[in-house]
Amino acid sequence: MVRVVAEMLGVGPEEAYRRLRDAKERAITTSASLGLLGISRQRFYDRLAELVEPSRHIRPSGELEGRVRRLKARGLLVALHTNAGRRLASKVLDALALPPSLFDYIVTCEDADPKPSPAGYERIVAAAGCIPEQCIYVGDRAVAELRTAKIMGMFTVKVGGKPSLWADTHAKSIIEALELVEGLVALGPAKGWSRSKGGGTY
Repeated sequence: MVRVVAEMLGVGPEEAYRRLRDAKERAITTSASLGLLGISRQRFYDRLAELVEPSRHIRPSGELEGRVRRLKARGLLVALHTNAGRRLASKVLDALALPPSLFDYIVTCEDADPKPSPAGYERIVAAAGCIPEQCIYVGDRAVAELRTAKIMGMFTVKVGGKPSLWADTHAKSIIEALELVEGLVALGPAKGWSRSKGGGTY
């Protein structure tokens, strides 16, 4: 990321790192900080997608796809909300062996202002035809993403790291998180979560 920022700003890597760090202190996420740096998010992520090969660092998990399909079989709508651009998100999904068709909605930073802005969350909720209280949001960054979801009224699940006040519950892994979601769906309103007439959203 520092390399791409350096290229786009025409500065050295140390200066690019300093500017990106300072911008992130104000905007929280890399994607949100790009606007402060005067960098196009789409150009940034297109270039990053050219340089990065997620398959070198991420391995497929057959259990992951199976868990998501179990949720869909229960009538839930499943959305992918990422701050990455579409090309990079596609490469990550390929590395995980997850077909894009697995998701009912995919929102990237090309579709809405990036997290922690509520714009992407609102876009998903509107597309699903539900309200935030009918959504379960799973993420690994408390302030960057779970805080917005929690403030909006969503049930939040934090994956990895330490528990957070922005998370209703915590899971050690994404598989454990999906197991928790499935359990919440089975319990329904008893845990403060309910499905809309057309099915809930994960």
